[in-house]
Amino acid sequence: MKVKYSILLSVLFVGALQFLIAADSSTQTSQTTKQALEKQLDEERLAYQLYTALGEIHPGLRQFQKIPRAEARHFKALRQYAYRQYPDLETFELTGNFINPDVQKLYDTLLAKGKVSASAALQAGVAVEELDIRDLDAALEITTDQELVAIYKRLRAGSERHLAAFSGEGGGHGKGKGNGNGKGKKGGKCASKCNCKS
Repeated sequence: MKVKYSILLSVLFVGALQFLIAADSSTQTSQTTKQALEKQLDEERLAYQLYTALGEIHPGLRQFQKIPRAEARHFKALRQYAYRQYPDLETFELTGNFINPDVQKLYDTLLAKGKVSASAALQAGVAVEELDIRDLDAALEITTDQELVAIYKRLRAGSERHLAAFSGEGGGHGKGKGNGNGKGKKGGKCASKCNCKS
């Protein structure tokens, strides 16, 4: 009888331990997802503020006149999700301070470089979009919430189009007609005729 009781306690203990491990793992995943979301909010804020500033410095570059509106929509979609799922998350405003001091440093560096010339400004745009795509890919790997997955995928598709616009594969220099063909990546149109609705 004592042996059966001991076995039962062992089974219950193992079961409880597995439950705690699973719960802890879920918490860690949630926290990681939350941190990734906070990072993306900061990067959308970076893109909007940097592109707006460079658009004022280089008014002839159409990319910087159109793409900031798309970045504002990206930020709004993420912030609405954050308000519902993580009400304690610091999101600030689109034109507010950055959450991460490193993002502020990156903004300052890219703005200083982008002021030098139109070409340098476009390269700053390329750097931001490449960073955004890498971090969105990383966020998608750990995100299980399908609503957030859908948002990230939509933002990633937008970043691909913006990257094409800035890189010259979608037009590029001067007034968005860098290579003269007006075609973006994979034959899409973005730079000179970019609606950038996403």
